[in-house]
Amino acid sequence: TARPTRGPPTHPSVVRVHSPSVSDLSSLIATGEPFVASGLLSGWAALGWTPRGLASSPLGAAETCVRLHRIAPLAVPFEGEGVYVQATLAEFGRWLEGGGSRAGLDGGNLSAFPRSEYTGYCDYQEMAALFASEPDALAAVDWSHVLAAAHLSEVVASGADSHAADGSRSTLWLGSEGAGTPAHYDAYGVNFVAQCAGAKRWRLSPPPGCERERGGDAAWPLRPTRVPYEESSVFARSDDSGRSSCPQLSCPSSRPSSWLYEVELCAGETLFVPRHWWHAVVTTSRHSLSINTWLEAAQDTAERVREAVVRLLASALIRAARRAMSAEDLRPAEEPA
Repeated sequence: TARPTRGPPTHPSVVRVHSPSVSDLSSLIATGEPFVASGLLSGWAALGWTPRGLASSPLGAAETCVRLHRIAPLAVPFEGEGVYVQATLAEFGRWLEGGGSRAGLDGGNLSAFPRSEYTGYCDYQEMAALFASEPDALAAVDWSHVLAAAHLSEVVASGADSHAADGSRSTLWLGSEGAGTPAHYDAYGVNFVAQCAGAKRWRLSPPPGCERERGGDAAWPLRPTRVPYEESSVFARSDDSGRSSCPQLSCPSSRPSSWLYEVELCAGETLFVPRHWWHAVVTTSRHSLSINTWLEAAQDTAERVREAVVRLLASALIRAARRAMSAEDLRPAEEPA
């Protein structure tokens, strides 16, 4: 008799729900699995934000920093590989809307970087600092539905109900097609991401330590670079080339895999990223604007204690090693502690 054959691998499905109640949203959070919810942003004024609109509004005067990379279709570059340029949101908005010979039109410092040759990313922008003089910008965000659900969930720390519902504890991400972040996981918290304009492709994978329970083995492709050591992001271990050891997660053209979740997050949708889930993100539309917030996870306190112990031990070892070194071993700029 012929042996059964396995079909080609497929991505696991990410649950999608429309306008969930607070109770339903809390139950979804409690599963510890990613999901996408639509209908949660209907009251958000930020849902109407676009690069063109920001460029022509008072919000465009906000000073920010743009990370630029040469366009590389098959890879999402690391942050240290880019060039950082100071610009206003208005200048970056015009740059995003430009193209071809108009790439430098009213782009300020960005004029030296043709839109057709570079990807641009205004990432990790804390809205409270970015819009310190524009309180209406913070009021354009409303996490109240999410916070009410998180308060009922044991996944989120009990203090989550004191988290601000407006944008004062949110982060803005504005970028061009191809802009994104390579494979990593967040050291703390759970993540809610609201897609306000454009689209991003998210690839997610279960957290470190779950290989056995999910049927994985030594070939499980994701390994952290190091002990987090008080960092907010832990990237996937790199190979000898310096690239991620997990091209399936970072590369936009990778094949499906049974351990890899994939979702295209479109305007008006909200994504839940559970604690310590690996994720890689890339903008798939001409430009994208998203806003996220991290909520304290129930295990975060224990995680911080663990990292504090690691820091204490590592610092002691470093001091001991420096004391053991002779003066000749030290570079002129280095002194033992």
